[in-house]
Amino acid sequence: MLTDFNNLPESSRIWVYAAEKALTQSQQDYILSYVSEHLMGWNAHKVDLTAGVTILENHFIVVALDENINAASGCSIDTLQQTIQALEKELSISLMNRLNVFCKIEEEIQVVPSFKLGTIANADTLFYDLTILTKSDLNTYLKPISKGWCAHLV
Repeated sequence: MLTDFNNLPESSRIWVYAAEKALTQSQQDYILSYVSEHLMGWNAHKVDLTAGVTILENHFIVVALDENINAASGCSIDTLQQTIQALEKELSISLMNRLNVFCKIEEEIQVVPSFKLGTIANADTLFYDLTILTKSDLNTYLKPISKGWCAHLV
Protein backbone atom coordinates (compact mmCIF):
# COMPACT_ATOMS: atom_id res chain seq x y z
CA MET A 1 0.00 0.00 0.00
CA LEU A 2 1.43 3.34 -1.05
CA THR A 3 1.56 6.06 1.60
CA ASP A 4 3.23 9.45 1.88
CA PHE A 5 6.93 8.97 2.65
CA ASN A 6 6.83 11.79 5.21
CA ASN A 7 4.07 10.06 7.18
CA LEU A 8 6.02 6.84 7.66
CA PRO A 9 7.58 6.32 11.11
CA GLU A 10 11.26 7.02 11.68
CA SER A 11 11.75 3.33 12.42
CA SER A 12 10.78 2.40 8.85
CA ARG A 13 13.23 0.21 6.96
CA ILE A 14 14.74 1.92 3.93
CA TRP A 15 16.51 1.12 0.68
CA VAL A 16 18.58 3.85 -0.97
CA TYR A 17 19.42 3.89 -4.67
CA ALA A 18 21.80 6.52 -6.00
CA ALA A 19 22.00 8.11 -9.44
CA GLU A 20 25.51 8.96 -10.60
CA LYS A 21 24.28 12.18 -12.26
CA ALA A 22 21.73 14.57 -10.84
CA LEU A 23 18.27 13.52 -11.92
CA THR A 24 16.28 15.98 -13.98
CA GLN A 25 12.82 16.97 -12.82
CA SER A 26 11.21 14.86 -15.55
CA GLN A 27 13.33 11.84 -14.52
CA GLN A 28 12.36 12.37 -10.90
CA ASP A 29 8.66 12.62 -11.78
CA TYR A 30 8.89 9.44 -13.84
CA ILE A 31 10.80 7.54 -11.14
CA LEU A 32 8.38 8.59 -8.40
CA SER A 33 5.42 7.53 -10.54
CA TYR A 34 7.03 4.23 -11.57
CA VAL A 35 8.10 3.23 -8.06
CA SER A 36 4.80 4.42 -6.56
CA GLU A 37 2.94 2.18 -9.00
CA HIS A 38 4.99 -0.77 -7.75
CA LEU A 39 4.44 0.15 -4.09
CA MET A 40 0.65 0.32 -4.57
CA GLY A 41 0.63 -3.43 -5.06
CA TRP A 42 3.74 -4.34 -3.07
CA ASN A 43 3.13 -7.30 -0.79
CA ALA A 44 4.84 -10.07 1.13
CA HIS A 45 3.10 -13.43 0.93
CA LYS A 46 -0.09 -11.72 -0.27
CA VAL A 47 -0.11 -9.27 2.66
CA ASP A 48 0.06 -5.58 1.70
CA LEU A 49 3.18 -3.63 2.64
CA THR A 50 2.89 0.01 3.70
CA ALA A 51 5.61 1.95 1.92
CA GLY A 52 6.50 5.29 0.37
CA VAL A 53 9.17 6.77 -1.87
CA THR A 54 11.01 10.06 -2.13
CA ILE A 55 14.01 11.51 -3.92
CA LEU A 56 16.61 13.45 -1.94
CA GLU A 57 19.15 15.94 -3.29
CA ASN A 58 18.31 15.02 -6.92
CA HIS A 59 20.39 11.84 -6.57
CA PHE A 60 18.98 9.50 -3.93
CA ILE A 61 15.83 7.44 -4.38
CA VAL A 62 14.65 6.28 -0.97
CA VAL A 63 11.99 3.62 -0.46
CA ALA A 64 10.70 3.29 3.10
CA LEU A 65 8.67 0.40 4.52
CA ASP A 66 6.75 0.49 7.78
CA GLU A 67 7.72 -2.91 9.17
CA ASN A 68 5.63 -2.23 12.30
CA ILE A 69 2.66 -3.18 10.12
CA ASN A 70 4.15 -5.92 7.93
CA ALA A 71 7.73 -6.92 7.17
CA ALA A 72 9.22 -7.50 3.75
CA SER A 73 10.07 -10.99 2.58
CA GLY A 74 12.95 -12.04 0.37
CA CYS A 75 10.60 -12.28 -2.60
CA SER A 76 9.10 -8.82 -1.98
CA ILE A 77 12.58 -7.29 -1.76
CA ASP A 78 13.46 -9.04 -5.03
CA THR A 79 10.48 -7.41 -6.75
CA LEU A 80 11.64 -3.98 -5.54
CA GLN A 81 15.14 -4.66 -6.91
CA GLN A 82 13.63 -5.75 -10.23
CA THR A 83 11.63 -2.52 -10.38
CA ILE A 84 14.79 -0.47 -9.86
CA GLN A 85 16.65 -2.53 -12.47
CA ALA A 86 13.83 -1.90 -14.95
CA LEU A 87 14.14 1.83 -14.26
CA GLU A 88 17.88 1.65 -14.91
CA LYS A 89 17.25 0.12 -18.32
CA GLU A 90 14.39 2.45 -19.26
CA LEU A 91 16.23 5.63 -18.29
CA SER A 92 19.77 4.43 -19.16
CA ILE A 93 21.05 5.35 -15.71
CA SER A 94 22.90 3.52 -12.96
CA LEU A 95 21.15 3.28 -9.59
CA MET A 96 22.66 0.21 -7.95
CA ASN A 97 26.44 0.56 -8.37
CA ARG A 98 27.70 -0.03 -4.83
CA LEU A 99 31.31 0.59 -5.89
CA ASN A 100 30.61 4.33 -6.02
CA VAL A 101 31.02 6.66 -3.08
CA PHE A 102 28.92 9.84 -3.16
CA CYS A 103 30.90 12.71 -1.64
CA LYS A 104 30.04 16.33 -1.01
CA ILE A 105 33.00 18.28 -2.34
CA GLU A 106 32.83 22.06 -2.70
CA GLU A 107 29.06 21.95 -2.04
CA GLU A 108 28.42 19.54 -4.92
CA ILE A 109 27.72 15.83 -4.95
CA GLN A 110 30.54 14.04 -6.71
CA VAL A 111 30.64 10.34 -7.50
CA VAL A 112 33.98 8.71 -6.76
CA PRO A 113 34.79 5.08 -7.56
CA SER A 114 35.71 3.49 -4.22
CA PHE A 115 39.14 2.42 -5.49
CA LYS A 116 39.99 6.09 -6.25
CA LEU A 117 38.58 7.56 -3.04
CA GLY A 118 41.99 8.11 -1.43
CA THR A 119 43.18 10.20 -4.37
CA ILE A 120 40.22 12.59 -4.25
CA ALA A 121 39.04 12.66 -0.65
CA ASN A 122 40.41 12.59 2.88
CA ALA A 123 39.07 11.47 6.25
CA ASP A 124 37.23 14.78 6.74
CA THR A 125 35.48 14.74 3.35
CA LEU A 126 31.73 14.37 3.74
CA PHE A 127 30.07 11.38 2.09
CA TYR A 128 26.55 9.99 1.88
CA ASP A 129 26.35 6.71 3.77
CA LEU A 130 23.97 4.66 1.63
CA THR A 131 24.26 1.63 3.92
CA ILE A 132 21.81 3.15 6.40
CA LEU A 133 18.88 0.98 7.43
CA THR A 134 16.11 3.16 8.85
CA LYS A 135 14.38 6.39 7.93
CA SER A 136 15.77 8.06 11.07
CA ASP A 137 19.29 7.37 9.76
CA LEU A 138 18.62 9.89 6.98
CA ASN A 139 19.24 12.58 9.60
CA THR A 140 22.91 11.57 9.73
CA TYR A 141 23.63 9.91 6.39
CA LEU A 142 25.94 12.79 5.37
CA LYS A 143 29.01 12.30 7.53
CA PRO A 144 32.82 12.48 7.43
CA ILE A 145 34.46 9.55 5.71
CA SER A 146 36.32 8.84 8.98
CA LYS A 147 32.97 7.93 10.57
CA GLY A 148 31.76 5.61 7.81
CA TRP A 149 32.24 2.24 6.19
CA CYS A 150 34.73 3.68 3.67
CA ALA A 151 37.21 5.11 6.23
CA HIS A 152 39.74 2.42 5.36
CA LEU A 153 39.82 3.63 1.74
CA VAL A 154 41.48 7.00 2.48
